[in-house]
Parts: sequence; C-alpha cells; structure tokens
Amino acid sequence: MKKIDRAILLLLALIFLFSGIDKLAHYGGFVNALRNYIVVPRGWAPYLAVPVIAVELLIGIGLFVRLWRRQAALTAAVMMAVFTAALGLNRLLGGRGICGCWFTITLARGDGMHVAQNLIMLGLALALWWSWRTEEEAVLKTAVLPRLEPNRG
Repeated sequence: MKKIDRAILLLLALIFLFSGIDKLAHYGGFVNALRNYIVVPRGWAPYLAVPVIAVELLIGIGLFVRLWRRQAALTAAVMMAVFTAALGLNRLLGGRGICGCWFTITLARGDGMHVAQNLIMLGLALALWWSWRTEEEAVLKTAVLPRLEPNRG
C-alpha cells in the first residue's frame, strides 16, 4: 500500500469514527437535525439515526481491517453520495436547520462548503476502493490465473 493510500485511509477512518461517536454523544441533536431534512419522511428521523451512526462506525472500523477495507471504502463512497444528495436536495428545496454532520466542531447549516467536503470525501473513498481493486486484480492475475491455464507442452 502506498503512503498516500495509507494517509487517505487514516483520514477517512478517523472522520467516520469521529462522526459516528459525535452523533452518539449528541443523539438527540442528530435526530432533530434529521427531522429538518425535507427528504426525510415525517417520523422517520429516530429510525434513520441508528443505522446511519452504525454504518459510519462500521466504515471507520472496516477501513482498519484489511479484509474489510475495499467494502468499507465503497460503503463510504455510497454514504457520502447519499449524504451529499440529501444535503443538496435540502438546500434546493429550502430546508432549514443544521446539517447534523459535526456537533462537537460545528453546528452549521448545510451549505456549499459541506457539499464540497462531502464530494472530496466521496472522491477519496472511490480512489481507495479503485486502488485496492486494481491491486487485487494484479495479485489474481499473477497468483491464480497461471495455475488455471492448461499445460501446453
């Protein structure tokens, strides 16, 4: 693994772990933030909060576990795409309230900067996933495929 991949992995893992722990510590505030999203159906916020927090924590842990890294990176990309779409639609449709991202650091409204941050994290997660995908393919080609070819002699 390249040093840049390690740095991205560490950054994303810490962001997802911190975000999940922060939402747990401010659970009521996170549920209220979800209620302010126009795209979240009325009454769903308490039921969405737990899976969102759990997935964020699992992504953070999964990025540290070698066997789970690729799936965790892809899940992180999907989550960031969903978060970005929800944030963008909320802004577009005139939603109010805080974004629910980072209670300890900021209680900001989901603005263009939040969308840009999400898109950057989405790109980093996809870059990790793609990097590991190509590494796995290279290992398969050198280790497994030569054994599968018929012996020509």
